Amino acid sequence: MTRKTETMDLKGNDYAKVVERVKEFRKDNPNGLIETTPTIDGNMIVFKARVVKDKAQESSAEATGHAYGENKGAKAFEKLETIATGRALAFLGYAADGEIASSDEMEEFYEYQNQKREEAIQAWTEKMDDSKSLVELKAVWVDMPVEVKRELKGKLDELKKKLRLLSGMRRIASKTR
Repeated sequence: MTRKTETMDLKGNDYAKVVERVKEFRKDNPNGLIETTPTIDGNMIVFKARVVKDKAQESSAEATGHAYGENKGAKAFEKLETIATGRALAFLGYAADGEIASSDEMEEFYEYQNQKREEAIQAWTEKMDDSKSLVELKAVWVDMPVEVKRELKGKLDELKKKLRLLSGMRRIASKTR
């Protein structure tokens, strides 16, 4: 059974913070167990979290969660432990709307998506700027992903005007020779 735990809004979606999941778990399972084990290999850490609903019962429901990341100090260590714990709790039904990812993971994912979007816009802008003619600009535009086109429509109009002007100036220059 998945419980609806207190949530926060993250980009229009509800996410339950791990601290809220732990509170719910402790309230429902006073004899429960949450244990975490880190394994450090060079600059990488793997956290395993084990959550048991009733540590006194051998056949009690339990779940594990893992998190993997770079060892960048105490905060990174704690964050990975929290992520592993959140995953294990989610597998036992302590999540918002059944999601497994933590709010931190989703924020990182959204940041990653935004970074990739910005990189794509920059790369396509450079390709557009390198176009020497309307034909070249059209070829770049045809290959461009739709989501990037939405961002660069104004740039397209600006470059089309510039290239038309340059084309007209070249025609005039060739006639005067």
